[in-house]
Amino acid sequence: MKKFLSILFVFSLLFMLTACSSSADPSQESSGQTTSPSSQQDSVSVSNAVLESESTESEQSANNTLIVYFSRWGNTEYPSDVDATTSASIVVENDLRYGTTEYVANMIAENVGGDLHRIETVTPYTADFDELRDVNHDEMSSNYLPELKESNLDISAYDTVFIGYPVWATDVPQAVLSFLKEYDLSGKTVIPFCTHDGYGAGNSYQTIAEASHAAVSLEGIAIEAKDVPNAQDTVSSWLADIGISKSEVQTGTPIKITVGEVSLDGILYDTELAEEIKTYFPLTISMVGYGGREYYGGVEFYPEHLEGGQKNFENGDITYCEAHHNMAIFYAQTDDPILSVDVIPIGRVTSDLSVFNNLDNEEEVIFSLAE
Repeated sequence: MKKFLSILFVFSLLFMLTACSSSADPSQESSGQTTSPSSQQDSVSVSNAVLESESTESEQSANNTLIVYFSRWGNTEYPSDVDATTSASIVVENDLRYGTTEYVANMIAENVGGDLHRIETVTPYTADFDELRDVNHDEMSSNYLPELKESNLDISAYDTVFIGYPVWATDVPQAVLSFLKEYDLSGKTVIPFCTHDGYGAGNSYQTIAEASHAAVSLEGIAIEAKDVPNAQDTVSSWLADIGISKSEVQTGTPIKITVGEVSLDGILYDTELAEEIKTYFPLTISMVGYGGREYYGGVEFYPEHLEGGQKNFENGDITYCEAHHNMAIFYAQTDDPILSVDVIPIGRVTSDLSVFNNLDNEEEVIFSLAE
């Protein structure tokens, strides 16, 4: 993986087309051997240092993407005499060891940005494959949810959450269900990804969708363990297919978006179009909900600076659409995230977007400068 360590970082327009568019046991990361505790600790220390750095950067950016993953690596106390290079559960790069699911998680981060969070259990799992299989079966049959280590993760800061895991007994490890029970992902876009030993995703996608209570569940990806080290192009193509692109870190003018009694925070980008529209603030727009993904409404002015149009969106985007002469707030990805006309991002809602799921179909939305 290139530069791997540096990353461990519609109805008001009725006559128009649309609003702005249109059976395996623990396998991957569980079979075979791994490495010594000292080598494992080196990798964990590096990962934790990068995660802390990425967390700080996230607080300063408008990137609302979280990549969560569970891996045997980092959750198992391996004996010192085990040969890591023969294990299907890890990838060795630059003399460091990474869990295969962890490796895919970082590929995703390379493509879309965002923060990384490893799910860690209080009690480590056994390094013995046969014992692990029995432990996993016992946890599943009894619906046992292992206790997770404490963390300072603020899930409300994220709109899009990737969930990664090795497929165990054709489903997700119980530790992943512990995470989904502990953190509220309702109203968010959830995207599963998994690694496996040849049996595919099994029932795991459905399990993730149901246990997360996500507003939107996008198509996941399943990568066989042996293919993980060379899966960069596969991951990039998958992300493009589901309409997820890298969030550029943007700075700008703090704004307030008021919908009834709800007040949201946001920023207006430092672009010519955004600056032009800012001159009309405070700006009140009658907006209509469309497609479970956006609120849009017509404006009375005609901007001149119309560079940067695109046919995709990220959750939180505030956009201007020249073709339909309106502004929109996008709050959820859908099964069809590709728009039929260009929209131009002018800003972003930085507050929790789940409030849009509970609004009326028609709302008065006020855009104003933050005080």
